[in-house]
Amino acid sequence: MMSIGTLLAYSLVAACVLILRYQPGLSYEQPKCCPEKAALGSCGNKAASKSESPVTMLQGPGLSLRLLLSPSALPTQQSSSLVSFLVGFLAFLVLGLSILTTYGVQAIARLEAWSIALLVLFLVLCIAIVLTIWRQPQNQQKVAFMVPFLPFLPAFSILVNIYLMVQLSADTWIRFSIWMALGFLIYFTYGIRHSLEGHPREEDDDEEASSDSINAATKEKAAIQADDQHQRNLSLPFIFHEKTSEC
Repeated sequence: MMSIGTLLAYSLVAACVLILRYQPGLSYEQPKCCPEKAALGSCGNKAASKSESPVTMLQGPGLSLRLLLSPSALPTQQSSSLVSFLVGFLAFLVLGLSILTTYGVQAIARLEAWSIALLVLFLVLCIAIVLTIWRQPQNQQKVAFMVPFLPFLPAFSILVNIYLMVQLSADTWIRFSIWMALGFLIYFTYGIRHSLEGHPREEDDDEEASSDSINAATKEKAAIQADDQHQRNLSLPFIFHEKTSEC
């Protein structure tokens, strides 16, 4: 149980490294529609497609070929959606490859046609997906530590972890599935509604209230100073006229 839980956690971490490194930065803005396309009414279609799922966004053959053959220099929402979809597909292919090499190793040793064909298919698809992910633009933000050899090292980590998970016994998988089902039941019935991350904390509310009061005081002070300056500007002509009359 400790092995399967640890291996699953490491697999999720490796997958998240792949997904997060290809996300657009905080300063990314969606490209605006040009006037020619706006006249044709294509802007409405683009705005409606922002809320679609990654699979729906990748259905267009022109968009898919453009992302595969000539990706942009900086990560976009389309490229990050493509990477997220490919990482999930890679996990399923690695699972199938691990099952084949574990339970069909004798058929592969006997060079049976179906086993060799499946093995070649899984390997070719995995290599093609990894190379496609490698061609996508990465996030340029620098942090203290960054995983090297992206995406090859995280993909290899997913392969090793899933392969070791498949080697475990069926009893371990049954117990693990039961505990995961209980965990999902608790999370989706209670945890997701009472999560501290989903509700603003009291400290954040106090900080926001104090910042609002400071901003209000600053604005009031600036308004008073502006009013005083305005009164002074109005009184200057009268003072100047009085001095000239005395002269």
